[in-house]
Amino acid sequence: MASTSRPSCVSVVSNVTLVDNGLGIMPFIYAPPSLSHAFADKPVHIQNALIVGSSPNFNCSDTLSNSDFNILNSEGHRAPRPLNGGRSGICWPNFASGHNTAPVKVHHLNMNYNAIKGLMTVQNTVFVGFRNVCSSETNFMFITNPINEDLQHPIHTSGITVVDSTDEAKVFIHRPDISKVNPSDCVDMDCDAKKKTTLKDLDGSILGTVGSVISQSEYEWDGDPRRGLGDYRIPKVMLSFPNGSSIPVEQIAPHKGVIRKDCEYMRTWQGYKCTGLDYRMLVIESLDADTETRRLSPVAVLGDGFVDLINGPQDHGWCAGYTCQKRVSLFHSIIATNHSFDIFFSSVSPQKLRLMMLNADPAESVLVSVFYSKPQRLDVYADNVLVAPTNAEWNADNTDYILKKPTYPGQYVPQLSAILGTNYFDQDYKMLKVLVRGSQPVEVRTSPVLVIAFELPAMTEDEFFGDNLVQNLATFLKVPPDMIRITQIIREGGSARRRKRSVGLKVEVEIKKPPVQQMGNSTDNEEDFTLLKSLADNLGQAAVSGNLSQSIGFNVSSMGLIPPPPSSSDDSWKEETTTEVTREEPTVSYVSSVNNLLLIVEPIAGEFVGPLYQQPSLMAVDEQGNCVAVGVTTLTVTASLQDAIGNSISGLFGNTTLLFKSCWANFSDLSILHSGENLTMAFTLKDWAAQSRSFNVRNISTTQPPMTTSNSTKPITTHEPSPTTDNSIFGSGSVLSAGCLCLITVIYSVVCNSI
Repeated sequence: MASTSRPSCVSVVSNVTLVDNGLGIMPFIYAPPSLSHAFADKPVHIQNALIVGSSPNFNCSDTLSNSDFNILNSEGHRAPRPLNGGRSGICWPNFASGHNTAPVKVHHLNMNYNAIKGLMTVQNTVFVGFRNVCSSETNFMFITNPINEDLQHPIHTSGITVVDSTDEAKVFIHRPDISKVNPSDCVDMDCDAKKKTTLKDLDGSILGTVGSVISQSEYEWDGDPRRGLGDYRIPKVMLSFPNGSSIPVEQIAPHKGVIRKDCEYMRTWQGYKCTGLDYRMLVIESLDADTETRRLSPVAVLGDGFVDLINGPQDHGWCAGYTCQKRVSLFHSIIATNHSFDIFFSSVSPQKLRLMMLNADPAESVLVSVFYSKPQRLDVYADNVLVAPTNAEWNADNTDYILKKPTYPGQYVPQLSAILGTNYFDQDYKMLKVLVRGSQPVEVRTSPVLVIAFELPAMTEDEFFGDNLVQNLATFLKVPPDMIRITQIIREGGSARRRKRSVGLKVEVEIKKPPVQQMGNSTDNEEDFTLLKSLADNLGQAAVSGNLSQSIGFNVSSMGLIPPPPSSSDDSWKEETTTEVTREEPTVSYVSSVNNLLLIVEPIAGEFVGPLYQQPSLMAVDEQGNCVAVGVTTLTVTASLQDAIGNSISGLFGNTTLLFKSCWANFSDLSILHSGENLTMAFTLKDWAAQSRSFNVRNISTTQPPMTTSNSTKPITTHEPSPTTDNSIFGSGSVLSAGCLCLITVIYSVVCNSI
């Protein structure tokens, strides 16, 4: 019997008698699609049923002939059987995003992503004759779907009567299909369906006591390398202390798989019988625009010394006859209620994240901590209402808040008795701690923050008026003053005796929008990312051009800046997410007045027209030769070709206009298409310019092939400043000095004396 349900339906199988079936009941429920982030409660209820594996008069020799064409041709469409033959009572449910087109396709095949929510209950049902039969076969009461690799949602049972059956034949959980570990399906490790399988016995009528059946999620951990599972797949950031030093795996996670207590491994089940914990399924879902195109897995879930790794669903798309290389970032983990768990992604954490327990009571809770490496504000919403952090101190208008620092460890950590969405961000460990309760979702939204530090020379703290700086910045940037807040004032030298002496100040400022307190269906903060990116550009351009002091009414010698990340729908977000996730503080961009544009790597042309043998690289520096991060702005450098007398000519092909990366502009695809003698390349950045050495290029000879030369360059080094002790996030940025850069080629050498 196959059960299929459309949206907004509850499926009920009641008062049925199923005898001697290959498989008694196989539910298949579809919609809503998980890619739309929609979910629905559409449970399957099996009640008051009699299911018989083998009746007393069953004849083991009464089988169909394998030589029959119809039998052979329909083999794939028939119900799944246990590995050694036999019959099964109920298959784990299949909650999918869409219909699988059966019977055109195989009935129990999943052809799209699993749905987010799902539950099957089995109540007041009698199972008879589930045991070893017909010499070598076994009838199982519950069996997984062998060709569903994505997810098989939970089963809850109560009021079960077991007759003429054995414990060994109550459950069978298939192993993951290793053939699915390939770039077109699950990529490089097993998918999750048969590793996140759970059955909950609510009254002990199956297990003998209240408990759960859970799959062996750690199967082949550090074993068969084809399955891609082991210590080496744990996200590196989980294995590091806040100072960056390594944590041995055996110290932080001596146990592998789903958290367990009072569990017995059942060999014939290929899973555990557990009585010590109350298990639920936790949904971890990226709501970002790149949920299908950016991989977050393996996702590590750490709790009580157990680490479990989640891969997510397989690729189900077809693009021009090939798989699309897309997999939705939707992860289902088995957790225990009234416990705490840490979550680490293998890539940058999603900007929008949803957490939700499935089929949980309002009295059940779990504390989930998610690692975030970027210094942005994290807004938590429950039932679309903002839940402020436990250490929030609201302003008089209740429109914004500041965060109080804890006076002792754990002061603001949410308790398991707290309300849904209670949260606190641990700055030391960079973990957002969120209380998840019942089956209601919690959403975490990243709100962009622009962090700035102004170096104000020859000014005392008594002379500094913060309100003036805030107002002047607001006027210059054309934003409300309540978006700007001074977070820290640091005296150079740090001595109280210097308070009245003109030794200079470092003033740290945050610019951000106040949090949205009521989130609607159309609420989106994409414009906030765009706005702050524009503000960073305006400040950066003012600093680069030397106009910052005049613009904000304070004498600023330099500026440190941490720009907000691009939104997940921005093309530049992809580059942002390719960086390795670490516990290191974010890179501070040093911005000052540009004094010179240096051509560090000369362009080298070949003997004949065509691509350059060596592409040029330029560096923007200040008066002291320090790297100036023009890359925080939209300023570009443009390359052009000049003849022997300095006139611009055509013939330079490729991407001739570039944005900076930090202080560097690195060309990569320039070509010379016209021949000439004593040609040069000119580079311009606003009022600054640089020029290459002259070179000759000939047209390609029809009789002589082009020749190449070998070139090498000395690696560019950085000067690291001495560490500071002022607790400023701007104290650890590195500064490049142009004076220490050298270029060596087989044609010529340039020797640069250190400045």
